[in-house]
Amino acid sequence: MKTIIVFLALVALALGQCVRDDSNGQPACNAVELAQGLWRNNWDPTAYWQCTTLNTPATPQRCPTEGMFDSATLTCIRWDQWVWTETCKPPSAL
Repeated sequence: MKTIIVFLALVALALGQCVRDDSNGQPACNAVELAQGLWRNNWDPTAYWQCTTLNTPATPQRCPTEGMFDSATLTCIRWDQWVWTETCKPPSAL
């Protein structure tokens, strides 16, 4: 069963599709995740994760007051411009 799940996750990635993530989204900061640097906190839109060291869990960061993290631009934006998007697993979580 686990093999099937891993296979489906790899197929979804190959097709550029998102694999739903119900966790808080904290990446392990592997080489791919470290290169991106910032990751969405799936449970708190006013927060995000920052990868600074290879293979070290990401550290939590918070947007300035009235800011929400936008995973498309990897920046904090005003709350009235923020739009919810589907949560996707980081590469290390697949």
